[in-house]
Amino acid sequence: MKKALVISGGGSKGAFAVGVIKQLVQNFPIDFDMVVGTSTGSLIAPLAALGKIDDLQKLYTTITNDDIIIKDNIGNRLDENSIFDASPLFEKISQIYTDAFFDELNTSGKEIYLNTVCLQTEELVVFTNAVNPVQSKFYTTTKLTNGDHFRKAILASACQPIFMNPVKVNLHVAGEARPNDQFVDGGVREYAGVQVAIDADAKEIFTILLSAKNGEVNNTDYTTMFPILEQTIAIFTTDVGKNDLIIPFQYNDALKYIDAVKKKMKREGLAMDDINRYFTIQGKESPFEDKVPLKIHIIQPETALGGGTGGLEFIPADMKKMLAKGVAAAGDFVASLKPGEVDWA
Repeated sequence: MKKALVISGGGSKGAFAVGVIKQLVQNFPIDFDMVVGTSTGSLIAPLAALGKIDDLQKLYTTITNDDIIIKDNIGNRLDENSIFDASPLFEKISQIYTDAFFDELNTSGKEIYLNTVCLQTEELVVFTNAVNPVQSKFYTTTKLTNGDHFRKAILASACQPIFMNPVKVNLHVAGEARPNDQFVDGGVREYAGVQVAIDADAKEIFTILLSAKNGEVNNTDYTTMFPILEQTIAIFTTDVGKNDLIIPFQYNDALKYIDAVKKKMKREGLAMDDINRYFTIQGKESPFEDKVPLKIHIIQPETALGGGTGGLEFIPADMKKMLAKGVAAAGDFVASLKPGEVDWA
């Protein structure tokens, strides 16, 4: 059974995801075949795919704002393409995700999918190292070609528009090179890439969401433009995150319903070949044909993790607390499972 790990966006809140992964991988016999990442999830995905948990923990408990962005007076950047300069983040990515790392990833058999959005085409573009990339009419999938391409795709996925600069990744579409297309945070269109995992034929999907399960009332009095902009982006991201889960869960509910109907028909004496024939319409493509119900698990914090609006505050002491909350949340998740609810093998 193909297993997928899906990690949402959330900036410094990614420390929570690291805690969840640490608990699952180190304490239970689970091995992910593919990892889908958006924004901070794309920073985590390659290390998680190779099981480099110690490296992940070090990254998400020591990194600071200075390792991510260069801040400036907003008035000095009105003619620039972002409020902050994300060049420190690319330096950090380059230190970790070397050409040798990319080669190791490709020989591991593990698949990663990194969600981005193209400003020019407005499409969700998914970069992957998969040998046979999943194709979809709802987004574009492109294969990573080398280490530099890999690093720029990670950076693009992590760069929140307006706050951080767009990235030219050099996309190829139908054989056409588009070197000047600019890419930004995949969370603009896909906060959590559950659908990508489904399309890649994952049968069990562990999804780590970094937004809080129980929202808190914000009593802040917004009096200046910058905090209003930050909060607007946060509201937008929350809404995208909720919508991301609606269709995958509806799809899975439909699969469960079809499976239940088939079982009922079999109990009433119909042959399985006849049952399958009823659910196959010649010449009509169906997203449900030959599909079985999926196992989709959600792990997320009960309350807000902090980390500033959009997770743009990287404070090691706070991130250590987030990581600890992730470890605890994964433990609670496992403790709540019913027998057979997760296929650990």
